[in-house]
Amino acid sequence: MITLLRNKHDTEADLIEDRLKKLVVAYKTVIDPQIDSAYIEESGNKVVQGDHMETWFRQLESELSWQRSLSGDGCFIDPETGNIC
Repeated sequence: MITLLRNKHDTEADLIEDRLKKLVVAYKTVIDPQIDSAYIEESGNKVVQGDHMETWFRQLESELSWQRSLSGDGCFIDPETGNIC
């Protein structure tokens, strides 16, 4: 599960949350007024802002793209009969 830990009034965290929403992934947000800089937790790993988070997002986008390419409808037209599967 992806968890975004953030301060309520953190504009950088707003951008991170928007990016997660655009990817259409399941995640939860935890508001903690003690947090100065938002971060993501996934599978026990802490992903902090900066290059590490950008790399994490690129990897997530790549994995989602691959998964979604496999889950599409596999319909075709038989060239000999014209039948649609």
